[in-house]
Amino acid sequence: MSKGSIITFSFLMFIGYLSFTMIWSGSKFQCEICVEYNGVRSCQEVEGMAKQDTIMTGMSTACAAVTNGRTESIDCSMIQPVKVQCKDI
Repeated sequence: MSKGSIITFSFLMFIGYLSFTMIWSGSKFQCEICVEYNGVRSCQEVEGMAKQDTIMTGMSTACAAVTNGRTESIDCSMIQPVKVQCKDI
């Protein structure tokens, strides 16, 4: 086996290992986040590794559906969500 073949094989094994660990470590939390802004309600389901980060992502995504522009998006992200329901997966 040539040196190039060994290096290529090693590289492919490393990529396979990374892919396997990323797939199996995956998300740990699934949350449903609902926000209400200017009388409009939006709910989003999100998954993530850390609970607080997952909640923030859900709020950001839900706010994007009910706001127009950066200022409204910032205002929406400052309010308390109407619903936060998380579970371990």
